[in-house]
Amino acid sequence: MRPAVVFSTMRRVWMAVSLSVALLSFYPAFVGRTSWWLPGLALTFFLIFLIEPLLLTWELRKSGDQLQITDEGILRKLARGQNEYVRWDDLREVSMVVGQNAAAPDEYFYVLAGSGKSGVLVTQNLAVRHDLLSHLAKLPGFDHRAVAEAMSAMGAQRFVLWRCRTIAGEATVIPMNRIEPPTRTLH
Repeated sequence: MRPAVVFSTMRRVWMAVSLSVALLSFYPAFVGRTSWWLPGLALTFFLIFLIEPLLLTWELRKSGDQLQITDEGILRKLARGQNEYVRWDDLREVSMVVGQNAAAPDEYFYVLAGSGKSGVLVTQNLAVRHDLLSHLAKLPGFDHRAVAEAMSAMGAQRFVLWRCRTIAGEATVIPMNRIEPPTRTLH
């Protein structure tokens, strides 16, 4: 799916003005009444306004997604300008999703799910480029065997590589009106 090129209203106005000037000045230049500089300049401006968004979109796609791994968390900057972020403290689950065509390296994804709406989706190519697996391996209880199973899996599957441990034990909630203050004993 190609990203749509959006022309702003001002860009459209300048494109219309420059194309109008180019078209209106073309006939007088063609019959020799005026020089060609005005239609040429107006057409040049029109082409610049037309091509600039395409060049910017191409430049963004060429740069691709970026991944930053720090002591605080993981940030993925998408090529279209949006960000995905998860803090290490908020990380709840790491899984690997295998797409339909498991033979292609673009069909493996790491899903880092955090609490709330935080989370990051990392492609296999981006993970390899930034050595994500070595950072994930530092998580206590990280399942290296699940990574190997995911890499050899066929078809669409999901493998949990790590899950945040819940607090062990039981907790009893006591209503505040039932708590008695400690009694003081004088010795």
